Amino acid sequence: MKANDSFLATLNPSCKLFSHFLVMFLLMAISNPKVTFLIWLVAVLIGIFLGGWRITYLLKRLFPYLGFFILVFWMMAAFGEGEETIWKWAWFHITEESMNHGLTISLRMLGFVTYGLLFTSTTDLTLFIMSLIHQCKLSPKWAYGLLAGFRFIPLFQSELSQMKTAHKVRGYKQKNRWKAFMRYSLPLFTQGIRKSERIAIAMEARGFTGTRDRTYYQTTKIVTKDWVYLLSLLIVVLGVLIFIK
Repeated sequence: MKANDSFLATLNPSCKLFSHFLVMFLLMAISNPKVTFLIWLVAVLIGIFLGGWRITYLLKRLFPYLGFFILVFWMMAAFGEGEETIWKWAWFHITEESMNHGLTISLRMLGFVTYGLLFTSTTDLTLFIMSLIHQCKLSPKWAYGLLAGFRFIPLFQSELSQMKTAHKVRGYKQKNRWKAFMRYSLPLFTQGIRKSERIAIAMEARGFTGTRDRTYYQTTKIVTKDWVYLLSLLIVVLGVLIFIK
C-alpha cells in the first residue's frame, strides 16, 4: 500500500474505506448485470480521473484475475437453471437466466477487486493505521502490531531472494518443492521471531505501553472533502440503481 499524488490519496483512509465497503455491500444485493457493470465502471472512472490511474496500470492489475472471472462466468452460465434456453449440448445448458446470473457474479467479483485496488493504490499504510486509531478507535497495541506485521512482508521477500541467490551460487538445486519450502521457511520463521522480539524490546524501551493516552507524530482527521467523496459516491451508485433497469 503506497499513496500517489492523486486526489484520493489526500482523503481520510477510514472514510475512503467505509465508502468503498458501502458500495461493495450494495453490489452484493444487486442481481442485474447491467447495473453491476455500471457500478464497476464508476470505480474505473474514479481511478482514472481521481486516483491517478493509467489504462496500462489498470489492465496490468486486472489481467491476472481475468481468467478467474471467465471461469466463474462459464460455471454459472453452463450449469445453471432457467427456462429460456440459449444453447444446449451434452451436459452444458446455457439459459438466459443462468447467463445473467453468471455475468452478475463475475462482474460483482470484478467490482470488489477494482474498489479494493482503488483503496490500496491510493492509501499510505502508516496513515491508514493512524486513521484506524483516531477514527475507528482501534487500540494502539493492535494497530502498531499490525503496522509492524505489514512492514515484515517486504523484509521477508528480500531475505527470501537473498537465500535463493546464495543457494544458487553454491550450486544447490532442490527438485522437491516440499523440501525446498521447509529449507526456506524455517530460517525465515526464525529470523521473524528474532526481529519481532527486537522490535518489542525497542518499543518498550521507548515507553510504549499500548495505552490510548499518548502523543502521535501523525494524526488524521475527517474533513469536508471526505464527506463530499462519500456522499457523491453514494449518490452516483444509488442513481444507477434507481434509473438503470
